[in-house]
Amino acid sequence: MMLVKQFTFKRNHDKGGFQWTAHSQIERPGFYRGFTAVGKTLADVKEFAALVRLCERTGSLERLSEMHPAEFENRMQTTWGGDWYLHKRKRQ
Repeated sequence: MMLVKQFTFKRNHDKGGFQWTAHSQIERPGFYRGFTAVGKTLADVKEFAALVRLCERTGSLERLSEMHPAEFENRMQTTWGGDWYLHKRKRQ
């Protein structure tokens, strides 16, 4: 299992509504996963980071978009991509 080791949290200095960014990625030969969120508060993007870690630990990354908290669209925007089904690829 490839878990996200760490998210970096950065304050944005633009005047827009999203003041914080959380980002994490794992990149190795033949493997990539990346997660990014921008949010109104540091707590918002930390909430996303915690949700990503929970989904990875429970093997449910494919359900990440279903597990966002209520009203998250008003507080943050998220994006992610990469290799989700490593265990299935190895079996083939």
